[in-house]
Amino acid sequence: MRVRSIALAAAGIAAILGLASSPAQANHIWGSYHWARTGAVQLNIYSSVTSDWSGDLVTANGDWNQSAYLNNTLLSGAADATTRQQCPAVTGAIRVCNYTYGNTGWAGIASIGTGRGKNRSHITRAVAKMNDTYLGSADAAKRLGVMCQEVGHDFGLGHQDEDFTNPNLGTCMDYTNDWSTNQHPNQHDYDQLALIYGHSDSTTTTGKAGATTIRTGDTVTVITWA
Repeated sequence: MRVRSIALAAAGIAAILGLASSPAQANHIWGSYHWARTGAVQLNIYSSVTSDWSGDLVTANGDWNQSAYLNNTLLSGAADATTRQQCPAVTGAIRVCNYTYGNTGWAGIASIGTGRGKNRSHITRAVAKMNDTYLGSADAAKRLGVMCQEVGHDFGLGHQDEDFTNPNLGTCMDYTNDWSTNQHPNQHDYDQLALIYGHSDSTTTTGKAGATTIRTGDTVTVITWA
């Protein structure tokens, strides 16, 4: 794991290239960072990716939404080269981008902005970048795994294991040289989300009103409140 400061009240975490040595983590929460909310996390995730990445983002969002604590919505965002290169954060939301960012040493990176003072642990905006310099010609498993991992970081998750040579843990939140079985979250990821979001905040930073979703057969009713 490499954590770096990217701006005032912001931090980043990356899927890096090469070898690392660190034991598997029983608890892989990324500090105390989380989206403040009073119910489930309900974020708009802006897709600023090219068409060859859109399927991976749809799959990753669907995987993470399997958590009882996440109910996020994908929206089309600007996907011109300038937007994808800069990948500007949106307050109360996540933006996902791909671009040839160059020989940076990371295949994907997630960055978050946070509040100040006592709200410093509250995520207020987040981005996830896929680096086509490394991933443009990568196999489908690696592309999906990195997408899943970077989006997962934006919810406050760290890596389960940071040693590329250890056996796969069956989660995208694992460093690996073989992504064939590490493309999706596993139960431990969902358990960690329950630890992160198993409380209510007195405020919200998600940019969306709270809501209760009721599913009855093929009918979905969403009740929102301010």
